[in-house]
Amino acid sequence: MINNNFRILIILFIGVTTSIMSQKLVTSIDSTSIFIGEEINYKLEVYSDSLPEIKFPDSESFTSMEVLKIYDTDTIVSNDKYIVSKKYALTNFDAASYILPKQKVVFGDTTLFSDSKKIEVKLVEVDTSKQGLYDIKPIFNTNREHNWFRYISYLILLIITVFIYIYRNKIFGKKEFKYEKSPYQKAKDDINVLIRSGYAADKGVKGYYSKLSFIIRNFLEIKVFDHSLESTTDELLYELKRIKSSGELKLTTSTLNNLHQILQTADLVKFAKYHPDEDIAKKDIEKIKIIVDEINDILPEPTIEELKKDYEFHQKLLKQERSKKIKKAIIVFTGILVSGILISSILFGFTYVKDTILRNDNLILLETKNWVTTEYGAPGITIETPEVLTRKLSEPNFKYLNSANLSEFSFKNNDNSMQIYVSNTKFNDKIKPEDFQKYIDYSLDIIETMGLSNIVVKYENFTTANEAEGIRVYGSANFMDSNSDKIISGKYSILGFFTENEFKQLIIIQKDDIYLNDITDNVISSVELIKKQQ
Repeated sequence: MINNNFRILIILFIGVTTSIMSQKLVTSIDSTSIFIGEEINYKLEVYSDSLPEIKFPDSESFTSMEVLKIYDTDTIVSNDKYIVSKKYALTNFDAASYILPKQKVVFGDTTLFSDSKKIEVKLVEVDTSKQGLYDIKPIFNTNREHNWFRYISYLILLIITVFIYIYRNKIFGKKEFKYEKSPYQKAKDDINVLIRSGYAADKGVKGYYSKLSFIIRNFLEIKVFDHSLESTTDELLYELKRIKSSGELKLTTSTLNNLHQILQTADLVKFAKYHPDEDIAKKDIEKIKIIVDEINDILPEPTIEELKKDYEFHQKLLKQERSKKIKKAIIVFTGILVSGILISSILFGFTYVKDTILRNDNLILLETKNWVTTEYGAPGITIETPEVLTRKLSEPNFKYLNSANLSEFSFKNNDNSMQIYVSNTKFNDKIKPEDFQKYIDYSLDIIETMGLSNIVVKYENFTTANEAEGIRVYGSANFMDSNSDKIISGKYSILGFFTENEFKQLIIIQKDDIYLNDITDNVISSVELIKKQQ
């Protein structure tokens, strides 16, 4: 009985062993040491005598690496065996050592596991014994945008200035007060004009006498009887006689008779088509002159209150007239200004125009006319900045163990929303490539102590304008606004350059601002390293 059971166990063991041995999982990888962002291929191959359903791992299984692409499953038949493979493209953007965990492949009812892999992700490879520092290239002008806006602004300002100059008298000129002509003077002037126009019995007689009648009636309307213009001749004479009788005015009988005779002649000309002789017309106009003089002589003198009221009325008219001119000038001025702003906003953007008008500090810094190109260190880093960096004489910010800080320079704008540092450090021993990461991480720790938080880290290779190679570490961060004591979003950039025993770096910390972003880009694009003098 025992022997039979023993045989059965042996048969089962052999069957299971044969089943396992007929399935094999092979793992392959391009390399276990890569640079940041470099792509590697990871491959799983299943060897089997049969072809059941196979389930390969998904992207979530590669927890320490980023999966760039998962290729389609590939099946090959060779010597009555099946080779089923799956390939994955992997990478990582943070420098460190990673363990790629075992990957599970489900083969029918069987589960197979791959071996774990250790992958080293390194920073940029720099041979410190061959790192070159190069002659500085000729100074170049940093590209400043929106220069055309300045020219347009100057043109608009010139147009407005010329406009104000041309119309300065109408807008700002003082107009002396002048009384209007008195009714008496106006009547005398109108009579003289009528005399100079002449009289012809065969033409224009109706117009001549109509003017003559209007001159005297208008004078009487203003100074004697306020219905003189619409009254008939008889009604007017009746009212003048009443005024004489009441003693309001000392009108003479001859004045009234002469006036009656002239107005009757004018009525005959108008309604009966009468044509007086030239001598009669001349006598009538001379009589009108005398009548006007006689009535004016007997009119009472105006009181002080009347003169004052008349003066104030005319001053009010002058102010109204001047106010209209000023309003018109303001409307034209505003129209030119608004048109200029609208055109500039279309060409250059409203934000830029607004900030230019309001004199945004960061925009002024960006558009500093003459940026300063200076070498910081000996030899050091050459950069172009809006203002020169100041040497830090006290304890440096960027200090490392087993090293001496050769020099450190810094710049801060008005509200500390941008900080620029250049640091030159010399180590007692040669710098090993595997230590690059350590020093970069320490620089990140230092800027964190300056108040930065939530730092996002990205790495990339960097080559200067004169072909010196380095490392750029950059990303977003938050820091405290010194003006409002609020947390604001910002950015940082660290450019690191390693030689045999020196570490040179440019550090820029800034608020997230369009003009500060441009300043940072301009500064970074200007970076160059100078070689030592032999």
